[in-house]
Amino acid sequence: METYALDYETYYDKQCSIRKLGPLGYFSHPEFDAYMLTVKGTDGTEFVGHPKDFNWKLLIGNTALSHNASFDETLYLYGVTQSWWPEVKPAAWHCTADLAAYCRLPRSLKGATATAFGLEIDKSTRDNMSGKRWESMTDEFKAEVSAYAIKDSELCLRIWEEFADRWPEEERVISTLNRRICQGGLPIDTDLLKSQLEIINEKLFEAESAIPWLGTKPLLSRAAFDEECQKVGLEPPASLAKTNPESKKWLDYNSQKHDWIAATQNWRRINAIKKKIESFDVATMPDGRYYGGCMYFGAHTGRFSGGGGNLNLQNLPREEMFGVNLRHLISTKNDTRLVVADLSQIEVRTLCWLAGDRDMLKEIEESEDIYEAFAIRFGKWEKCGESLKKNDPFLRHKIKAMVLGCGYGAGKKRFKEMSGMPQKLASASVDLYRSSMEKVPKLWRKYGADINGAYNLSEQGMPTPFTVDLPSGRVLNYGLISADKVEGGRIQYTAYFPKGAKMVPIRLWGGFIAENASQALARDIFSDMLVRVAAAGHNIIMHVHDEIVVEADADKADAALADILNIMSTPPEWIADIPLSAEGATMTCYTK
Repeated sequence: METYALDYETYYDKQCSIRKLGPLGYFSHPEFDAYMLTVKGTDGTEFVGHPKDFNWKLLIGNTALSHNASFDETLYLYGVTQSWWPEVKPAAWHCTADLAAYCRLPRSLKGATATAFGLEIDKSTRDNMSGKRWESMTDEFKAEVSAYAIKDSELCLRIWEEFADRWPEEERVISTLNRRICQGGLPIDTDLLKSQLEIINEKLFEAESAIPWLGTKPLLSRAAFDEECQKVGLEPPASLAKTNPESKKWLDYNSQKHDWIAATQNWRRINAIKKKIESFDVATMPDGRYYGGCMYFGAHTGRFSGGGGNLNLQNLPREEMFGVNLRHLISTKNDTRLVVADLSQIEVRTLCWLAGDRDMLKEIEESEDIYEAFAIRFGKWEKCGESLKKNDPFLRHKIKAMVLGCGYGAGKKRFKEMSGMPQKLASASVDLYRSSMEKVPKLWRKYGADINGAYNLSEQGMPTPFTVDLPSGRVLNYGLISADKVEGGRIQYTAYFPKGAKMVPIRLWGGFIAENASQALARDIFSDMLVRVAAAGHNIIMHVHDEIVVEADADKADAALADILNIMSTPPEWIADIPLSAEGATMTCYTK
């Protein structure tokens, strides 16, 4: 079997761009033009030219590659529907950007090749292609573009040849499935979309109108804000960030007396929501579906992340804001339903499993409410006729905060900030968690000792990356770590992870590794379920964190929900002893 790396070059400008329009909105834009394809093959094939002139039959039964297949493969598939080129069936089409992310390389081709091969790629040619059509380019620039493009295909193939054997088949399946889900699109209530655009524009106008310096200075000008404060006899705060407790107190108090203060705070939030609605609008096609993205291995733990741009489907507001509800835009027609199923408290369960606390896992399995199981473990509740959730919701909320906030080594001061509890109560809660869940702090200490051990071996001339084995067979690899002495003589360990095109430092300690490992294991369990739900014939249209969204015929939705919940409550074969639970519902529009 041969392998071919493909890379399209396309016209783009500020208005005609994938970042602004989404993939299908970009491809269908009247100014769009896919004027070049470059191909590099293991059989010696090297092609630079117009896509219509390529011998597409070469791909039949062979492996196709692209560095960002979410773009190149999706463009190929769209082009087939427009008869721009023939339809052929490769054995597989893989994404080397996904491969790079899996192998701890920066996702971008520039960053991946710099880290893997020590090569620096000049991307200025791509930048200079903005607003230029092939037919209007000079011969000199055409030659520059051609050389630049074929180099991308060569490097894509080189990354594959160097790293493909480190990318397991099951991960390739997850990568491809994630792409297929995005290519299917989301059903959108286009009438509601239009209505919400009108509402948010009205809210933005109202906020702008309340800001005294409208039309004379930038709306978010700090100097203008301070000047207005002085006019009304207020001492401006040191910061306008609501994350600053003092600033938040000042803003909350003075917003009640001065509408313009509230308006300046609301304007930024309203404008951000407006951009999200506009992103829905421009990327919703005539078929009534929104086409966006979701990034495979978007975090170093393997978790998926948003696809970039102004709209991150992984982080839609849960509730209505300023008169609009973004989730409700995702809505089915009368003959279909959304089937939404969510894994319950998966990272709490994976932490207990990694810590080897089989008793706690048994208690979780036998309880209808996971937080009641912990309340009993903490000695705060006894088994009785009434449930904790019904009988003492305040205690349940406190227990939930402890379980979610104390499992990864947060100190007493930090937990106070996280939970909002008074310091005395927060300190007692941390002590209670650690004394009741002795195996979890033991896990932190084990990971801390493993970090220290890997570093010491490297210092003794035996380079040893710090790694954490997962039951799925995947390995969290932190690479070779460095160490520095910090205040109090303590040793601070550091690893480097890809962020953008660079490798950035991340501080390591036992609790942080426990959090990483819990999240990574939860991701592997969830990904296994994605594959099984899809294999069962369900049409997955979106997944968010630990939630799967399926589109089903209205008369089959209840049966689909039952089947999906059964699949998601059944652990993978490689971790058969972890108790799982899932809950879900059928709905006409997406809610949380």
